[in-house]
Amino acid sequence: MRGGNGYGSESCRKQLADIAALGANWVSLTDFAFMPAVDRPTVSFGRSAEKAGLPQAIRDAHSAGLKVLIKPHLWSRDFGGNKKWHGDIAMTREDDWQTWFDQYGQYILQQARIASENHAEALSVGCELEGTSKVQEGRWRTLIAQIRTQYDGYLIYSAAFAEWPKVPWWDAVDCIGIDAYMPLTDLENASDEELRQAWTRLYDEQLTPFQRKWNKPICFTELGYTASINAAARPWAYDVNRPSTAYQARLYKIALEQAGRHDYVRGVFLWKWFTSDPGPRMDRGEPFAIQNRPEVLDAIRPAFK
Repeated sequence: MRGGNGYGSESCRKQLADIAALGANWVSLTDFAFMPAVDRPTVSFGRSAEKAGLPQAIRDAHSAGLKVLIKPHLWSRDFGGNKKWHGDIAMTREDDWQTWFDQYGQYILQQARIASENHAEALSVGCELEGTSKVQEGRWRTLIAQIRTQYDGYLIYSAAFAEWPKVPWWDAVDCIGIDAYMPLTDLENASDEELRQAWTRLYDEQLTPFQRKWNKPICFTELGYTASINAAARPWAYDVNRPSTAYQARLYKIALEQAGRHDYVRGVFLWKWFTSDPGPRMDRGEPFAIQNRPEVLDAIRPAFK
């Protein structure tokens, strides 16, 4: 957040206190590095995470009684209007691949150092980098080994909702992380029973067999819904079709109930909570904001008790 309300600010401390009061025991903190294009290997993080208040935010979260997952993201000018996203990051030449891993490695090692120095409990080594995770297994394993020399905490990778079955190096990290925007049903405003059946199929047919294969816990490193009646069909979408906060609340409630029935699901991070109170303008531009929606907060509160 800009305007003096970002990490380390008094506004952020208030939000962390509110999250703790809800009953949560972990929080995910996100720093950004930038790429000029998804196929160019330059990764810049000139806006120092130290100056941006990340270390202070970790300390503030600990003071509020929250454990911390550091979850760095990449951003590119190609995102948004061109409909590209993190999963489109991929190089077209072998020498560019090495340059990209060298530069991304510098960034993630900086994050590992911050996590280590400020005693963050967990670190995500990447987020939704689907264009890299399968085709660059060797380089990912090398990078993770380097990270472990800087940070001895819990390592996770945050895979996109269609990426996680394809990652070949889950054994290199401590936990299978999934940004859980899996489509559940094409039905608009589906009933509670229809949503429960969809989650049951997902666990029985995909998640449970996969967890047994790798013998690793699973964490939903993101779980988010907008207030759209189509949110179960396209959970990742920012467009809101016929808003329904009641449906959004039910989606969270049932997802969290179903996660709580599986011991191997070690945690769920909800997307997303801002470092300042979102007013009406922000809410329109950020439909995933949840901290100003009492109906949603009432739905998720029991999961944290």
